[in-house]
Amino acid sequence: MRFRLDESLDPKVAEALVLVGYDFTVGRKGDEDPEIIEWCRRNQAVWVHADDRARSQHRLRLEASGIRTIWLYRKRGRMTGREQLRILAYVLPHFFKQQRDRPREHHVRASASDEFSKPSLRPYRL
Repeated sequence: MRFRLDESLDPKVAEALVLVGYDFTVGRKGDEDPEIIEWCRRNQAVWVHADDRARSQHRLRLEASGIRTIWLYRKRGRMTGREQLRILAYVLPHFFKQQRDRPREHHVRASASDEFSKPSLRPYRL
């Protein structure tokens, strides 16, 4: 499964995840969300982002494209690259299982309540 890391997240997260075998691509600075959604559709990739507005601003486009998304929820809008990596490294194996067991759930939210808590992955509606 391919993943596209949004520019709203630290690109070093993608580099680290590639080192352990995940297929991550980082978009170019300035790529607009509609372009990213179309790229993900063409490449059958999952859009990993932290853009809280993407789900409301692009709901129709996301539904029409059929792509999957992982929304990395940042409490108070901030999160270090280290915390992004910790959450994604924990939830990605669960994401694969969830997609296999519940293929109709296209959008999930990954989060952690603080830097020491166990990250969670749960479906969300656009």
